[in-house]
Amino acid sequence: MSEFIKVEKRDRVVAIILDRPERRNALSVELLSELHEALSSRISTNATAVVLSGAGDCFCAGGDFKTLTGTIEDIAVDDAIETVTGTIRDLPIPVIAAINGPCMGGAFDLAMSCDVRIASEDAVFQVPATRLGFLYNPKSIARLHSLLGRDAVFRIMIMGEHLDANAALKGGVVSKVVPGEGCFEAAMTMAESTVTNVPAAVAATKGFLNALDGKDLDPAHWQKIREDLLASPERLAAVMKAKTRHDKS
Repeated sequence: MSEFIKVEKRDRVVAIILDRPERRNALSVELLSELHEALSSRISTNATAVVLSGAGDCFCAGGDFKTLTGTIEDIAVDDAIETVTGTIRDLPIPVIAAINGPCMGGAFDLAMSCDVRIASEDAVFQVPATRLGFLYNPKSIARLHSLLGRDAVFRIMIMGEHLDANAALKGGVVSKVVPGEGCFEAAMTMAESTVTNVPAAVAATKGFLNALDGKDLDPAHWQKIREDLLASPERLAAVMKAKTRHDKS
């Protein structure tokens, strides 16, 4: 049984909640290990989407100062975050972040690894890495640079800029801002819209987008996947079902 993570399922959508409200859901190695396990187990289920959120009124306060040492040993937290963000990107289904309050430090990396980010009006974003005297994970900075551009990453990483929800929306950090406490339900509603998708097509499309992000594109590989999907029984069934609905309308 998880100590720091709560997992709920609604139909074919899995909600994974960081559940340390007394520590503002801060990221310890133990929490990150449980999060990795919870995310990894979704691959073997029939889930069509994952929603990631935090308990209480905070998405995540970043690294847990109770366990940070201020020494090289703290790289274990960075490594654990990298493992989780890699798992999020590699999941063959959409991962939606429901950012229900402050999203600080390493939590920003978690959120930006999700495919969609929905924020509450009181969400705030900040990465105080340089204030704390270290270079943030270079792999993460490179990904953020490709997603947001140099100017935004400079302001977030070096200037320690504090983004409110509206600034995050304008800067492309979040996809949508919703009022009050509707953030989680908005994310769940979006996730539920994936139930009728063909899983292989979702996995292929997300994989292709990841390849574009990494600028590691093999056109022949993706053309083969495209042709295989076009000839698959799952696609045939989906088209026949759509034709039936069209004929009845």
